[in-house]
Amino acid sequence: MPRIQFTTPAGTSGVLELDAERMSLGRADDNMLIITDDSVSSHHGEVVFDGTSWTFTDLGSTNGTKVGGSRVEHVSLASGSPFRLGNVDCLFVGDGEEEVYSAPSLSVSTPSATGYGAQPYDRSLRRGFGPKVKEKSSGGGLLILLGVVALAACGAAVYFAMQMAVS
Repeated sequence: MPRIQFTTPAGTSGVLELDAERMSLGRADDNMLIITDDSVSSHHGEVVFDGTSWTFTDLGSTNGTKVGGSRVEHVSLASGSPFRLGNVDCLFVGDGEEEVYSAPSLSVSTPSATGYGAQPYDRSLRRGFGPKVKEKSSGGGLLILLGVVALAACGAAVYFAMQMAVS
C-alpha cells in the first residue's frame, strides 16, 4: 500500500497509509491524514490518486509545500520522491516498495468517508501564496480628530485667559 513517511523537526516519525483515492492532510482532527506539527496547516493539502498516479495539492497553507527548497502548489508523487510540508520532511513510498528508512509508527486516526476528506476542494476559494495582508483598523482617524479638538480647546483657553489678564 502506498504511504507517506514523515519526520518532524522534533524527531517524531510516522507513516501515513494512503488507502483512499482522495484524502485531506493537515494538523486538524477532521483530516483523513494527520501530522501534528505546528508548521503543518490545519488543512494543509490533499492527496489524490487519479487511477495511475498520486498527486499532492497544497490548499493555500501558511508554511507551504516545498520540493528541492522551492515552494510548489502541486507535487507529483513517485516512489522515493521527497517533499516538505511546512518544516516536516516527507517521503512518498509507492505500492509494493520497501521502506526507505525504518520509522516508528504513530497511530493515525482516519475519520469516516463522509467527513472533510470526502468533499472535493473548491479551488476558486484559494487566495494564493502572497503575504498575509493586515486589515486596517478603523477608529484611528477619530482618535486624531479628538486630539486636534483638544489642542484647539487648550489654545482657546490660553487665548481667553490672556485677554482677561490684559483687560
